[in-house]
Amino acid sequence: MQAYNLNCNNTKRTKMKQIKYTGSFILAAILLLSTTLSSCKKDSEFFNIEDPQGIDSKIWEDEGAVGLFLNRTYGLIIPQWPVPGTAPGNIHITSDEMNGGNTAFLYGTLVENSVTDLGTGNTITTNRYFDIRRCNLALEGIDSSKAIPLATKKILRGQFYFLRAYTYFRMVSLYGGIPLVLKVQELSNEGIPAVPRAKTSECIAAIVRDFDSAAANLPATWATTEAGRVTRGTAMAMKGKTLLFWASPQFNPTNIASRWEDAYQANKAAYDQCVADGYALVTRYSDIFLTEDHKEAMIVRKYTTTRDWGTNIEAITRPSSESPSGSGSFQPTWNLVQAYGMSDGLPTSHASSGYSANQFWINRDPRFDATIAYNGALWALSGKATRRQWQYNGVIDETSSTIVTGFYNRRFCNTTLTPTQAVYASSTGGGSGMDWIEMRFAEVIMNLAECANETGRLADAKNYVRAIRQRAGIVAGSYDYGLGVATDAASMRTLLLNERQVEFAMEGKRYNDLRRTRNLGLLAARQSYKLAPKSPYFAGALPSGGPVAGRIYLDVPNTQGQRPRDTVNINNLASFSMVFTLPGTVASLEGSNVVSIPNKYYFYALPNWFSQNFFIEQTQGWVNGTFDPLQ
Repeated sequence: MQAYNLNCNNTKRTKMKQIKYTGSFILAAILLLSTTLSSCKKDSEFFNIEDPQGIDSKIWEDEGAVGLFLNRTYGLIIPQWPVPGTAPGNIHITSDEMNGGNTAFLYGTLVENSVTDLGTGNTITTNRYFDIRRCNLALEGIDSSKAIPLATKKILRGQFYFLRAYTYFRMVSLYGGIPLVLKVQELSNEGIPAVPRAKTSECIAAIVRDFDSAAANLPATWATTEAGRVTRGTAMAMKGKTLLFWASPQFNPTNIASRWEDAYQANKAAYDQCVADGYALVTRYSDIFLTEDHKEAMIVRKYTTTRDWGTNIEAITRPSSESPSGSGSFQPTWNLVQAYGMSDGLPTSHASSGYSANQFWINRDPRFDATIAYNGALWALSGKATRRQWQYNGVIDETSSTIVTGFYNRRFCNTTLTPTQAVYASSTGGGSGMDWIEMRFAEVIMNLAECANETGRLADAKNYVRAIRQRAGIVAGSYDYGLGVATDAASMRTLLLNERQVEFAMEGKRYNDLRRTRNLGLLAARQSYKLAPKSPYFAGALPSGGPVAGRIYLDVPNTQGQRPRDTVNINNLASFSMVFTLPGTVASLEGSNVVSIPNKYYFYALPNWFSQNFFIEQTQGWVNGTFDPLQ
């Protein structure tokens, strides 16, 4: 089996020319290629065929050719690093946890053609049914092959079953039932399947079957050189996640109890298998993204620092003072900052929490410090061991346009890199090469905890969350890691939703969790929290006419070369309040807009391009919608 790399630059990929290969020429081309992917361009050009029917059946007799086909399928289906912003595709990472996002989603102005994940046209990168067709072609072709050994066939089929199920899962979670195509069809009609929408229940059943087939054919682990491929534990975890969605209020508003029991059993089986196969929580929460190929990562897209295979996430996440390019993405909001509990797991609202509104960072859940860079925090970027991050109003180091929320995100930053090293360019490489982890073992645990809670297993649910909190570094305290505040299923449900927000901060899970649990109504205006210096302290450079008597310029080194701000003890309230006006100013990031999300967003409209066939119904709640996604 050939190793794969899934990090082709998306913009570059979509621009790559399409080449038609037919007949024996396609087989000859395959045999000339290396059995490993030496470049993104070769792989993409080879399989971006103009004729969607033009894959020669002879490739199924060549293991190397099938390996290349599989690698390209991984590359098309496994999610990439999300890039915060206002583009339509960023609907699915839009929530109250960070700056950026799709404002049409937040303000309730999406239209029928706003969510185009199913596709926008008849090309390999713009139509997800091409992904489905690739999997169908492979499953049928591998079965017919006389040259590939049975053991190899088994593992290949397992991966294609997983990738097909995963594609359908992502689509069904957005739209409900969609056309279900499990056999190779001739593509016509601009790539639109020539079958009507299947019931959502039928789609869920097909997805579960595929994940079962994947688990039955996949290995428990892969060699280090094959890192990133899916395993049987991952397939079982995705089956459990599928059934969790099917049991959740988005799909199950009447709370059919049997769905929750099915979800519990599937997630328990996934958890047990994952533990047996060696999956576990990494020791330090802060290491999850900063280390690679560890025992917690389950669905991963691999990146490196070489040209064409990297990511610029490091540079765009850092503050501008430590990055020569654009920066300030993934900025945590005040909303997220408030979601973190205390070091003993208690919520800040609890009477025994000891929370300080003016020094909100003191004694918080350790995941807070691993994620949030607040004003005055020690953050050793670029290898500067004593560096402190300052972002008060007017600070000289940062540009005001990059301090949107008053906080920066620490989770995706490698402190050892210099500003120059942090930058990635597709032509030269660089950056951190940080892998994107789409699913990790902590999610398996949290999914199981939720199912346990909804099936009357409160003690079990607490056991699973306790493991998550212990790994985080939370202390037991007097309230059992804070779990003592949950006394029934309802209060535990609230705790679990908040726990997911904290554990998976900045990982794009918040949007899905709120949709799945029908809690989009919890989304409120995203807020910033900013501090201003208090006279006689002032920010910025010296005035052109020289210093004003009696003023202390926080950013200007004194005769000893020390900036006055670095003498402030932020953990001493008297020292801190002498320099900054407390509390800080909380402001909305929404301007005059109001966050308002209608119920129809729980199931989106099929894009206009897709619904042009008269027999494919539109989703209820949208223009001319008749399809019931709850069936």
